[in-house]
Amino acid sequence: MRIALVRLSSLGDIILCMASLQMIRQHLPDCHITWITDRRFAVVLEHQPDIQEIVALDLKGLKKQPSWSSLCGEYRLLRECGDFDMVIDLHGMIKSAVVAAIAGGTRCGFAGPALKEPLAGLLYQQSADIPLELPAVSRYSSLVARCLGFPMQAAIDCDIIPFLGWSDQDRIITDNYFDNRHRTTLIVPETSAPYKNYPPEQYAHLASSLGGQVLVCHGSDREMAAAQIIADKAANARVLPRMNISQLKAAIGRSDLVIGGDSGPAHMAWASGVPSITLFGATPVCFNPTERNLVIKSSSIVNLIKPDVNDTSVREIPVEKIAMLATRLLEA
Repeated sequence: MRIALVRLSSLGDIILCMASLQMIRQHLPDCHITWITDRRFAVVLEHQPDIQEIVALDLKGLKKQPSWSSLCGEYRLLRECGDFDMVIDLHGMIKSAVVAAIAGGTRCGFAGPALKEPLAGLLYQQSADIPLELPAVSRYSSLVARCLGFPMQAAIDCDIIPFLGWSDQDRIITDNYFDNRHRTTLIVPETSAPYKNYPPEQYAHLASSLGGQVLVCHGSDREMAAAQIIADKAANARVLPRMNISQLKAAIGRSDLVIGGDSGPAHMAWASGVPSITLFGATPVCFNPTERNLVIKSSSIVNLIKPDVNDTSVREIPVEKIAMLATRLLEA
């Protein structure tokens, strides 16, 4: 059976969607899986043995510099990888539904509130109304299960085996930052949205209280500014060099603990089997916590359809609560 999964962005959601690969492989061990994504995020899918083919589209580049020749090139890229027995749109937007339609095959996607853009549903031949209340990782896996005829409960309850991979070359950039004599905590200082961010001053307080070696990653100028505040205020904190996604996967994979807000890098720890503490405020908890991967959610009520950008309650999470859980994970 030939299956295509369409999830174009973002980094964190792609990682959460990847958890469904193990379920597919368990039920259909001989199937061929193609993942269609945006070129910016294709590297997060690399070194994943359950994926036979990655189709990386340059949709952002096409939007910035539209041309007929570029559009035809993207169309040919999609057509050459099909036809499929099943194309599952895990994104739920018009552009992803169009991508699924071009890829060719029976198209399936979300229905109801989980569908981001209702018009996308007109392009599906099958749809599934998955409860929005489910954590995102269970919601994505449930859609896959419904489209392929798997038991729904298996999608909700399945245990995740670490699934992110990287090369030895990806590790080299951070070789001088890790010391096997000391446990290393990696802090992810920012997210894609300011209302989800924990204050860098509080991260610095946390770093000082934990002791040991603390590293801070960054991927933009804004994140670099936050990372520098943490390093300036905590003597045991160092700022990592700017890394690409593959290098970041490797750095997270060799850490003893990762702490951050609701972001792609924080979800990388969960997907790599690395102990983590993820902080949630205005956004819902998106994966099922484990003994190694803990979450702290503020007391605010979440709008499941559209988070309240004025809800900055994540900042109210006490440093002492994070430090207590972090100490427990590091000692374990």
